Amino acid sequence: MTTTASEKTLDRIRGYLAIAEHPNTGTAEAETFRERAYALMAKYGVERAHLAAAGQITDELASWGFVVDGPHQAERIQLLAAITNAKTCRVLTWKVNGTTYVMVSGYQSDLDAVKMLYTSLALQMTKEVKAVTATKRVATVRKSFMLGFASRVGEKLREANQAAAAETPTSSTGSSTALVLRDRKAAVDAYFNKQAPNTRANRGPTIGDPHAFLAGREAGDRADIGGNARLSATGQRAISS
Repeated sequence: MTTTASEKTLDRIRGYLAIAEHPNTGTAEAETFRERAYALMAKYGVERAHLAAAGQITDELASWGFVVDGPHQAERIQLLAAITNAKTCRVLTWKVNGTTYVMVSGYQSDLDAVKMLYTSLALQMTKEVKAVTATKRVATVRKSFMLGFASRVGEKLREANQAAAAETPTSSTGSSTALVLRDRKAAVDAYFNKQAPNTRANRGPTIGDPHAFLAGREAGDRADIGGNARLSATGQRAISS
């Protein structure tokens, strides 16, 4: 796939998402275009992985650092974790004086996808949660809602990835998709461990309100997975590329 073809694919994904985001687009139609974007993005990821493995394109390992500040930091980090897990990336977070710092590591094509997804989905999740009301324990309800949103988004991304891998079990050169993706994951793990040695996994979040969690998952089903970079609107501030 040439650079031009790659940009055309990304433009198609953005086009699907733009239709889904339009205020005049009906719910059923929007869902159709979101699913097309999911599928196309997953297929694009498999194609890039095969091309990189065959030496036909350059897809280097890299890290992306940024700051998450403002409200709902922990919940936005859970959303990011759901996305990075689906895109074969690794994430490291640390907190200083109430501000969360993040480093995401992976292949550049996957990092680009993570940036697109996180920027869009963080906005959507924040918008959705503002409509959540409760007579009491509002903070707990909203936190659980956002965790449910992140959970379902991660599942949908992984489902799209599995479908894309099944559609292309081998490349034109005969390489196994499963093996190529396994090798990429191993390379990302080694790169991440070199960049951030002696780190440990965080404990999973606590679900305070199961009903709100399930409502968040339903919102995740409706989520649009892309869009243009609008970082400042979410309180996200880039610190490195």
